[in-house]
Amino acid sequence: MSSTDGFFLTGQPNRAKVAPQRTFADALKKRWMEGAVPLALATMLYVAVLVVTPVGLSDNVEMFSEVAQMGLLAIGLTFVMVGGGIDLSIGSIAAVTAIGSLVAHRAWDLPMLLVALACPLVGAFLGLVNGFFIAKMGTRPFITTLVTLLTFRGIVEVLQAQYSNQLAFAKPSLVWDFIARGKIAAIPTTWLLFLVVLVLSHLCLTRVRWGWWITSVGSDRRSARRNGIPVERVVMMTYVFSGALAGTAGLIASARFGRADSSVAQGWELIILTAVVLGGVSLQGGRGSVLRAVVGVLVVVALQQAGIVMQLENGYFSVMLSISLLVFALLDLKWGKYRHLFAEKISIDPAYQGAGPLADITAPDSIWAINDRLTHAPPIGLNQLEGAEDMVIDGEGNLYCGDRRGWVWKFDGPDHRLGRVFARTGGHPLGHAWDLEGRLVVAVSGMGVYRIHLNGEAELVSNQVRRTRTSIYDDSAMRFADDLDVAADGSIYVSDFSTRVGAAEYPIELVEMRANGRIIRIDPDGHSEVVVRNYAFPNGVCTSHDGASILIGSTLLYRVDRFWISGPKKGQLEPVLENLPGCPDNINRASDGNYWMTFVAMRTPLSDLLNRHPKVRRRMTKQLPTDDWLLPQLNVSCVVKFNEAGDILSVLWDETLENYPMVTSVKEHDGVLYLGGINNNRLGRLVLDPSEVGNIDTRKVPGSKYLVPPMAGVVA
Repeated sequence: MSSTDGFFLTGQPNRAKVAPQRTFADALKKRWMEGAVPLALATMLYVAVLVVTPVGLSDNVEMFSEVAQMGLLAIGLTFVMVGGGIDLSIGSIAAVTAIGSLVAHRAWDLPMLLVALACPLVGAFLGLVNGFFIAKMGTRPFITTLVTLLTFRGIVEVLQAQYSNQLAFAKPSLVWDFIARGKIAAIPTTWLLFLVVLVLSHLCLTRVRWGWWITSVGSDRRSARRNGIPVERVVMMTYVFSGALAGTAGLIASARFGRADSSVAQGWELIILTAVVLGGVSLQGGRGSVLRAVVGVLVVVALQQAGIVMQLENGYFSVMLSISLLVFALLDLKWGKYRHLFAEKISIDPAYQGAGPLADITAPDSIWAINDRLTHAPPIGLNQLEGAEDMVIDGEGNLYCGDRRGWVWKFDGPDHRLGRVFARTGGHPLGHAWDLEGRLVVAVSGMGVYRIHLNGEAELVSNQVRRTRTSIYDDSAMRFADDLDVAADGSIYVSDFSTRVGAAEYPIELVEMRANGRIIRIDPDGHSEVVVRNYAFPNGVCTSHDGASILIGSTLLYRVDRFWISGPKKGQLEPVLENLPGCPDNINRASDGNYWMTFVAMRTPLSDLLNRHPKVRRRMTKQLPTDDWLLPQLNVSCVVKFNEAGDILSVLWDETLENYPMVTSVKEHDGVLYLGGINNNRLGRLVLDPSEVGNIDTRKVPGSKYLVPPMAGVVA
C-alpha cells in the first residue's frame, strides 16, 4: 500500500511543505558541505582569473592537464594526511620516475609499455621505504620524508649526470604519444586517468573499510588499535599509495614535456601540501576529502597559469599564492568552526497554524467542565514508577507498564500491590499492546518497536524504514515510536511523531507546528513501511472496533482522524474529531464500543495566538532558553470518551492536579479504568460506573480469532 499524504489536514498549501531555513540548515549539516566554501571560492577565483587576466578559455586545456598531473599527487598526500602522517618526498618520487622513465626508454632501450607500467610500481616501492621507517621503525613522518626527499632528489641528480647525453635525443613511441596527447572517447588520456583515480579514491576513503580505517587511525591511533585495526599496515599502505600516484604523476610529466632534468618536480611537495591544506585536509589527521584537495589544486593551478600568461616573475606567483592561501585558510577555518552553530540557529523554522474557536472549559454547563472524577483514584506503584506512559492487562489481571528508566514492570493481579521489574528495554517504553500470539509489543522511545518474551527478553521488531529518496536528512530511523496497536492481520501500526527530533527535543515540534510525523506499518515478517506521511505530531494510535481502520490523534492539530486499512476506503484519511480544546495523546477502545482518549496538553488563547505568528515563535527560540518557551499547558489531567461519530460522551478530570497532574493514556478492563502518565510517579485505578461499562474485551485484537491474548495466564 502506497503511503497517504496527511499534509492536507494542516489546511496549508502544498508549498508550505518546504521549510526553506530548515532545508538550508539540513544541507549545512551534511558532510559534503565541508567543502562548500573552498569550492565556492575556487570557482570565484577561477572566474576572476578569466575576467581580470589574459587567461582565456584556450588555456583551459593546459590548466586541466596540470590539474590532472598535480591532482594525483594531492590525492596521494590526502590519504597520508588523513591517516595522521605527512609526505614531503612526493615531488622527489615524481622526479625519480620522470627522469627514470626517460633513462629506461632512451638510454636502456626498454619497451615504453613496460616503462609505463613500471613507473607506478617504482613510486610504490619508494613510498614503501617511507612507510617502513614510519610504520615499522617508528620514525617521525616529517623527519623521515624530509630525509627521503633529499635522498630521492640525489638519485635524480645522479641519473641526470650519468645519462644527460642520451636524454637529449627523443625516441618515437606510440605509448609515449598516447600518454601525452592521446584521447579516449574524446577525453584526453591524462584527464580520464585522473578522473578515474579521483572517483575511486573518493569512494575508497568514504565508502570502503580501508578508508574508514585510515580516518580512524588519523583521528585516534590508540583507539583504532584497541578496536582491532592494523594500524601499522594501514599507515604503511597510505605511503605506498601516495608513492604509486607520485610515480604516475612523474610519468605524465615526462610524457607531457618530453624531457626531464634534475630540477623536475622541484618544489612540488610544498605546492601540493599547500593546496591540500587549502582544501581543508587537517594537518592533525582524521579529516579530509580528496575532492576538496583537488579544489585546492585547481586554485593553485589557476594562479600559476595567470602568472605565466601575464609573464610575471616567480616572486609574483608566490605572493599571489600566499595571499590566496591565507584568505582561503581563514575563511575555511571560520566556516568549519561556525557552520554547525549557524545551522543550529536556523534549523527551527516554525509554520503557520490556525485553529478554530477555543471551547471554554470553565463554563459550568459545558461538557468540558472541570470535575474531580480522577482525583481520588487509588494509586498503583506509588513512588515505584517514574513516568509510566501506558499499560496492558493480561488474562490473570496482571498489569504491565513501562517507565522512563527503560523498565517494564509487572504488577500481580488482582490488587496490583506487588510490583517487580519484568523486562529491561534500554529506552523509555511508551505504547503497549498484545499481538495476535499474545506477546507484549512495546513502542520504545528512540529505539523502535520491541517484543517482550515470556522470560522478559526484549527482541527488536523494527526500528527503521526505507529512507525517503528526496530527503536531505536521514529519515530512516524511528526517532520517537510513541503509540501502537495491532490489526487483525497481525500488522503493527505505530506512530513516529517526528522524523527529525527525539524525545528530549519534543518542544521543538510544539514550536515548529510542522507535519514532520508519520504512521508506520510493521508487517508480521518485520517489513516496515510508511503508510501515512507528513502528519502533524501523530500520537495515539488505536485499531477501531470493527478492525477496518485505525484512529490517529494529532497533538498539533487538535484532532482525531480515521485511517482506513481495509475495505473500499483503504488508504484514505477522514476526520473523526476536530478543533478539540486540547492536544490528543493516546487513544484506546472502551468496552461499550466507544473510545477513550487523553490530552497531553490544553490549548490556551496565548498558544493559539502564537501559532498564528511563526516569526514570533522563531524569535522566541533564538532569544529564550528552551525552559522559557511558551508552549501549550502541559500539566493537565483530562480523559475524554467519544463515539464512532465523533460525539463527546463524557470528560473526566483531576481538578487538583495533585495525584494525576498528567494523564497520557488509559486502558479499560473489567470495569476499571487504568490511568497512566508520562510525568507521574504512579498509575491510577478508577472504578467506572456500571452504566459506562460494556461487554467488549478491549484486549482482544479487533477482527482476530483470539478472544483473550494467549500470553494471558501463562506469563511467569
